[in-house]
Amino acid sequence: MNWFRRNFLNVFLVLLTAFILSGFQTTFWFQMFGSLPSPLLWLDMVLYLILYRKPVEGILTVYAVGLVLNPFTAMPVGIIWMNLLIVFAAMSFIKKRVFWPSSRYFFVASFGIALTWHFSYFIVSRIFESNPTTVSFFHRMAEIVFTGLISIPIYTLMSWIDHLTHKETLPESGGIEA
Repeated sequence: MNWFRRNFLNVFLVLLTAFILSGFQTTFWFQMFGSLPSPLLWLDMVLYLILYRKPVEGILTVYAVGLVLNPFTAMPVGIIWMNLLIVFAAMSFIKKRVFWPSSRYFFVASFGIALTWHFSYFIVSRIFESNPTTVSFFHRMAEIVFTGLISIPIYTLMSWIDHLTHKETLPESGGIEA
């Protein structure tokens, strides 16, 4: 399989998976669990793209995921993209300092990206929206915890998609060289 076709297939499967996971998160979850806050399944996908893609490829794919998310939320696409840029920058900064390619790192980073997402969304919403988001502390904390807990299956799914499409990942080590 040539390079272009392999990358196109990978991006297509990532966006299709983001669509399916977003649909699950916004509809099926509430049918099964009632008012229990749903995990941000797509955010773990974004984390995978930040950690295992080249920066340009990662940001373009993350922004495409933002477009896929738009129909599933009342948040304007500009606010989604701004928050994704903040999350991308924060997690890339951390990745350059501390990174080891494993599911344990992904698990811990999932809590960090969920916390960063909620914090940045709260700040950006306060600055740019006429009707800003509410604090909802317990709801947001539950989303952060559930997002972290679901991270290992999402990591496995994304690794499987990369393996299926023969996508080369970038398990760069971060921090100081030993």
